[in-house]
Amino acid sequence: MEQSSNVKSVVAAVLALVIGGGVGYYVAYGKGVAAGVAQEKAAQEAQRKEAEKEAAKSVNPFEQTTANPFEKAPTNPFDNVKVNPFE
Repeated sequence: MEQSSNVKSVVAAVLALVIGGGVGYYVAYGKGVAAGVAQEKAAQEAQRKEAEKEAAKSVNPFEQTTANPFEKAPTNPFDNVKVNPFE
């Protein structure tokens, strides 16, 4: 009878270790995956924002230079225009 009690206690201890290990692995793996997913989403969001900034820079040609883009144009394009057709 004593041997049966020993076997039952050993089986119960092994079963408790296996169940505890399984639950611990599930909890740790679940938190690790959630943290990894959150980190990946944050990296993608940062990359998307950087791409938006670059796209905005390429669309606006006046932001890239500090010089006046109309510098080579004449100062007043209407200087030599005939305004009154009856003169």
